[in-house]
Amino acid sequence: MTAQLSSGRGKAAHVTVLVACAAALAALLLLLPVGPARAADTAPDAVSWGLAPAPKAPAVDASGGDRANYAYTADPGSTVRDAVVVTNHSAEALDLKVYAADAFTTTSGQLDLLPAGATSTDLGAWTTPAARSVHVPAHGSRTVAFTVHVPADASPGDHSAGIVTSLAQQPAGSTVRVDRRLALRMHLRVTGALAPAIRADGVRASAEPSVNPVGPVPLTVRYRVTNTGNARVVPAAVVEVAGPWGVGSVTVRDEAPEVLPGSTVERTVTVPGFHAWGRADVSVHVTAVAVGIGGGATASDDAHAATWAVPWAALLVVLLVVAGAVLLPRVVDRRRGAAGPADEPVTEPAAESADEPAAESPGRIEAPEGVS
Repeated sequence: MTAQLSSGRGKAAHVTVLVACAAALAALLLLLPVGPARAADTAPDAVSWGLAPAPKAPAVDASGGDRANYAYTADPGSTVRDAVVVTNHSAEALDLKVYAADAFTTTSGQLDLLPAGATSTDLGAWTTPAARSVHVPAHGSRTVAFTVHVPADASPGDHSAGIVTSLAQQPAGSTVRVDRRLALRMHLRVTGALAPAIRADGVRASAEPSVNPVGPVPLTVRYRVTNTGNARVVPAAVVEVAGPWGVGSVTVRDEAPEVLPGSTVERTVTVPGFHAWGRADVSVHVTAVAVGIGGGATASDDAHAATWAVPWAALLVVLLVVAGAVLLPRVVDRRRGAAGPADEPVTEPAAESADEPAAESPGRIEAPEGVS
């Protein structure tokens, strides 16, 4: 017994040592780095630069200060002079191209510029940098002046572009040339009558089937808004979906981003809580507000569409109930007919009374003697 106790203590001590070693190894692994260190974790981007509007100077007509971008008001035939400050955050000098490009609003609502090589026809064509390229030393900055010549026949309203700096590089071992661009937006309002206008169209609605017979039907509404006026606008829409005769009307508001003149944005709205009644009538009412210098004018437009929103789950339940009501009696009748008259009582014939004469049974008639 004593020997067995001694052996048990030895095993316990051995287990304790193993647990302690495992704990120490785990602690050591926690102190070691997991996987090899990546260059992105230890070093910032090797090429980086920034842009900012230049502060006001004698050669600059536009107001200085803390400007995030450029905004001007000018008469047809006038000239605007300004500048951009290019700052190199890299450890090596950069040679950047400098040019201007027309701006537009993408269908998703983002402000974008024409790609490199595309020909500008609006404010991008009116803007000329003093130099087509700039050499910026490491951790240094350079100022590039530019001039905006507004044509004498320029149309009133908003015109948009961007001052672009570009660095084209071809990574080692690659056949693809990468063009990195950084730009500052520019908005110029030519004096004259401001006429904001929009067009709402392309309304489409689609309903997805629901598994809940009494629940709402997921409904998606898509529509387009086109800025047909001469002012930058911010549209807001009221989307209404209703069943036949206006039953179950549901209204949703949709706020769209800024849209430049001539651009189109596509919007998608999810309408919750709509119960299907077979048909869904969709109405989209869009109101747009002009923004920028002297903004505030509004424009509006309406668009309509219709779609089928069938409550398939509810119809399936109704069909099952009707089918059960029609088929169940027939099934019961067939089962009763297959059972037969086995359960009906059998009636025995009544016994003959003793007072009644017995019925004569037919037999052979015997003739009297002598008669043959």
